[in-house]
Amino acid sequence: MTSPAPIPAQTSVVIVGGGMAGLSCAASLARSGITDVVLVEAQTLAHAKASSFGETRMFREMYSDPVLCRLAQEANRLWRKEETHAGETLRQTHGLLFYGESWNEETIEGSIPGARRVMDDQGIPYEALNAAEIAARFPLKPKAEFTGLFEPTAGAVRSDKVIAHWIRTARNAGHQLIEHSPVSSIDADGGGVRLENGHHIAADQVVVACGIWSQLLLAPLGLAPKLEIWPMLWAHYTVDPNLADRYPQWFCFQQERGDDGGLYYGFPVLSRTEDGRPRIKSGIDWAPKELRVAEPNAMSSEPPPRLVELLDHFLFNNLEGVQERVETVISPYSMTSDVNFVLDRLTPKLSLFAGGSGQSFKFAPLIGDSLARLARGEQPAVDLSCWSHQRQAVRP
Repeated sequence: MTSPAPIPAQTSVVIVGGGMAGLSCAASLARSGITDVVLVEAQTLAHAKASSFGETRMFREMYSDPVLCRLAQEANRLWRKEETHAGETLRQTHGLLFYGESWNEETIEGSIPGARRVMDDQGIPYEALNAAEIAARFPLKPKAEFTGLFEPTAGAVRSDKVIAHWIRTARNAGHQLIEHSPVSSIDADGGGVRLENGHHIAADQVVVACGIWSQLLLAPLGLAPKLEIWPMLWAHYTVDPNLADRYPQWFCFQQERGDDGGLYYGFPVLSRTEDGRPRIKSGIDWAPKELRVAEPNAMSSEPPPRLVELLDHFLFNNLEGVQERVETVISPYSMTSDVNFVLDRLTPKLSLFAGGSGQSFKFAPLIGDSLARLARGEQPAVDLSCWSHQRQAVRP
């Protein structure tokens, strides 16, 4: 067994964080020929307590925001290139159903009327469905007044395969991906980092991509954007094998009622339990205000019983064939008040991605490419001013 390489004292780029953003940045730097890169992760790469953990994420172009819709189209173009680099399929196209209530208010995932307007404007194909058509096509139980939009070109990113591909790409380029190495501070000029073990790494560029923990590193520099940490619940449920090939990827819009935020999502059967039973992933797309925190380490890591109860109630009453909840997970989402990301250069030597808001994995190749360009002293290839760290929504 070979000993790990010593941590260098000097490198071209230090990436802080080994989740989606840090690893996609490392892979992009590797493909641009930059091999002198050190990525440091406080725990393990894409670990279970971070937001990049899991086997699936959605990809889509169905947005109520025309800017995000265009950026999603650019991300999908880069996903196709990513699959060429990987030599394997990283996404599964099976469509996405938006369904539920239609009202004149945008949620953190948009709205059915808003998405329809944007897709009409940008020429994105979709099918409009009523409640009877939804019930006939899928094992769902929509209320009579529900309407739906089905985007046939959407689907699921196999995030576990993607993470493994980026790790291989970075390591094959000679990057050092160092686990169990928390960063204690970033140099005042952004020109390096100090690890908790006292080791200092000087760098030409530093990329901070450690999700909710970026606040702790950037606050002493006066550069932390305004974020909240939301504990977001998701779970796996076993389903009737006779219905296993009929479940769609879906997002259900309902107005808030009492402590039920009304927004739920789910995936088709993409995996099975160890004993071979088909399962679906489903989750809640809100967090009660009393559970939202500003301090990353203050977030509860245990699934709140009331949220579990609400998710169970929705699944067992609104889908056919749901049998048993077999895994329950809390993921930390870093949320901006406008539910948009922060991806920007903070100083000449320091760049940041934060505020993933649970939506960032679908944009991963664009995020990685843009961070890599900033680390090379360039500008992103597309206009990302909507993700500026200077916009009002994220100013402290």
